[in-house]
Amino acid sequence: MKGFGLSGVEVWTAARQAGLRPVGLGFSLGYGAVSFALVSVLAYSIWAFRLVPGEAAMYTAIAVVYLLLSGLALSRLVRVPAAWRRFTLLFALGFAMYALIWCAFWFGLRGKHYADLWGAAVGLAGLAWLLQRAFGLEGGFLKLFLVLFALHSAGYYAGGELYAHFRGSTGRLLWGAGHGLGFGAGLGWVLYHVQAPLRAQLARP
Repeated sequence: MKGFGLSGVEVWTAARQAGLRPVGLGFSLGYGAVSFALVSVLAYSIWAFRLVPGEAAMYTAIAVVYLLLSGLALSRLVRVPAAWRRFTLLFALGFAMYALIWCAFWFGLRGKHYADLWGAAVGLAGLAWLLQRAFGLEGGFLKLFLVLFALHSAGYYAGGELYAHFRGSTGRLLWGAGHGLGFGAGLGWVLYHVQAPLRAQLARP
């Protein structure tokens, strides 16, 4: 899947010529968590302050915030030229897929039978697969998915506990922060590992 310009010899060569250097796993986890948490708090503020009436419209507005800002925020972790443009487009596509799948489960199951868990699992599997393919990583899909799903779920349900304790607008914003920290850390972990082929090229003398 080279159409996004994130893998392949030409891309790796351009990264070397631009003097780009890979980031470490610790930075990727931390930056991913914090940057995505900020985006998530902005997205959850639509729910927290009831800025958009109607459940379907509200979820759509939240998804739009993620679509517009998440890829741009996380592009700092992608070490290819013009990553802000190339990765933002890729992530928007991947997140749209994730959001549509999540909503299909949520509304299809009417919020029951662990609808949010099933929606997240299937949606994150699709997102992990898309990132793996776009960056040209061979193998390792199951590990990518499991780590992303585990960290996403930890943040989502920890945030849910905070909401249950604080309630109101504060609780909703804390849920967004928790969800964003976990999801962002998972995405940071995935982005570090899917760029293994690029790191190998950049490490060459």
